[in-house]
Amino acid sequence: MNIPSSIPSERLSSLDAFRGFAIAGMLLVNNPGTWDPEVVPRILLHAEWHGCTFADLIFPFFLFAVGMAMPFSDAKKREAGYPFWKSILVAGRRALLLYLLGAFLKSASLNEPVLHFGILQRIGVLYFAAFLLLRLRQGWQATIAVAMLFVWWGILAFVTGPGVTPGSFERDINSAQYLDSFILVPEDKETIISMIPGLSTVLFGVLAGRFLMRQNKQALVMKTFAMAGVAGIVLGLAWDTFVPLNKILWTSSFAVYTAGWACVVFLLFYWLIEVRQLHRFGFPFIVYGMNAITVYVATGLFVRWVMLSWKVPWNDSTTSLTGYFYKTFSTITGPIIGSLLYSTMIILVGWILCYWMYRRKLFLKV
Repeated sequence: MNIPSSIPSERLSSLDAFRGFAIAGMLLVNNPGTWDPEVVPRILLHAEWHGCTFADLIFPFFLFAVGMAMPFSDAKKREAGYPFWKSILVAGRRALLLYLLGAFLKSASLNEPVLHFGILQRIGVLYFAAFLLLRLRQGWQATIAVAMLFVWWGILAFVTGPGVTPGSFERDINSAQYLDSFILVPEDKETIISMIPGLSTVLFGVLAGRFLMRQNKQALVMKTFAMAGVAGIVLGLAWDTFVPLNKILWTSSFAVYTAGWACVVFLLFYWLIEVRQLHRFGFPFIVYGMNAITVYVATGLFVRWVMLSWKVPWNDSTTSLTGYFYKTFSTITGPIIGSLLYSTMIILVGWILCYWMYRRKLFLKV
């Protein structure tokens, strides 16, 4: 990677806001008052198999943001004369800690110790893999990102085995789920082997971050992100005609399509915060983005150990705190709004924690 030490590495508030938006979206999607598909709005439910909803965009957004932040962080280390081998050790420690935090959250939800893959585990593995490629030239990073998409496409198209239909993207007969059986059977639905194209998502973010570091002309930044966003969305939809959008398999079309949307949404925050200087509109998300992993873990434990575990009286019986608040809200507003109000309550609980930390300048890094 040929980033000179003279390149500015200031923190971009719009990037913090974009990351915070992704975390807030995760909390919204992961914490409805009820999982009844007749109640939860369709866009807040993941696609059952093929397709892409708002809920399916959130995790790719966060991975894209992880990639965007990496060049800025690495530039600061280079300016401080930090040896790259030490940076690798730090990245490895962070990846391991993310994996262990994710395993802890999964174990807490299942009430037994497990090492299954989940959100944080994937972030840790993909972060470390991308970090090892961080100092390559941009051309090599772009080549690897695109190559991973075609490698993944080839795996799905040609790898075969018992019960596998080569070239199939349908549930239980595709090569991704077959290959997963040789690694670790996850409790969540997404395949582990699909982290191959997941690396492309992070590298697309790395390329976006490197561009931002080198470009101080706001008009060009906005034009470039708008063009990249539209191109990604259009190309993803075109690819969808023969490689369906699928988050569980993280198909190549899905990786390109979601990267396009990530560019568009980041552009919105960039325009509001960096161009128009309307920091007050981005502030709630900036607060989230400054302690993203902390609030994700803290709210996850709060929901599992408090909201779902504590029992309270309800109509001559008992229910969890989640059930109590959802039923109370639903009695007043109806089930759909009641579910959204419960999700909003969890988001506010997380935001209060982040704001308390923000005011005290407590920014925890994994």
